Amino acid sequence: MTVRFLFVICLSIAAAAGPRLVLAQTTSAAGISAESSEQLEADYRVIAARCGTPAFEKSFYKQSKAAVAAGLVTRHRDPAQVEKTVTALRRNPVVLIGAQSDCPAQIEHLKAIQKERARSLHKGGTAKT
Repeated sequence: MTVRFLFVICLSIAAAAGPRLVLAQTTSAAGISAESSEQLEADYRVIAARCGTPAFEKSFYKQSKAAVAAGLVTRHRDPAQVEKTVTALRRNPVVLIGAQSDCPAQIEHLKAIQKERARSLHKGGTAKT
């Protein structure tokens, strides 16, 4: 019971630290595991929905699904299973974006990800992740 309580406290502290801190830590890690890359992808989709315009959300979601299908998110796994996992891992937007003032920075980050993925998808999905 104490371990579960400590885990919830640590999770609450991480959420209160802000989404930029959490996303920066996960994206800067050299060896991102399959589970964390899928969670990160789910978080990106939630951020696009919360902060972006409907057109941006639609284009980001479409490109995100294409990246999953091409194996850019998680390699050596069935893309259909990865897509199901990403969909299941979607979190509450308030946990990821505490205030609307955080949105411009997050949108810029997502636009950079879109540009990188566009190059990777154009090359045929051979980018290293």
